[in-house]
Amino acid sequence: MAPRLALIGDAAHAVHPIAGQGYNLGVKDIAALADVLGDASRLGLDIGSLSVLEKYQRWRRFDSATLAFGTDALNRLYSNDFGPLRLARDLGMGAVNAVSPLRKFFMRQAGADLGRLPALMAP
Repeated sequence: MAPRLALIGDAAHAVHPIAGQGYNLGVKDIAALADVLGDASRLGLDIGSLSVLEKYQRWRRFDSATLAFGTDALNRLYSNDFGPLRLARDLGMGAVNAVSPLRKFFMRQAGADLGRLPALMAP
């Protein structure tokens, strides 16, 4: 982190390109940065200051790490053809598809629609 430098999308974090997750994360990065910079501007703060940009970094850190871990786990799970693991994977996916709240949770996670949403992404 440096003054006047904010990284977003793949420049800020690299995730496996499974199902466009990096794109979703990048869109949320852009919206969050717009919120942080807008708030700072309204308060008369220097939008390029380290303290303002660190607020953006803190906001996005958990989402980024969670999504990176999740996509890595899915990639490892689906790139392994070990019989018992394949059976567990199929049972798990069947359960996710059968349980609506669970399915909705994973869909929201995949769409970067969990946690604090920036104003540009709010329903």
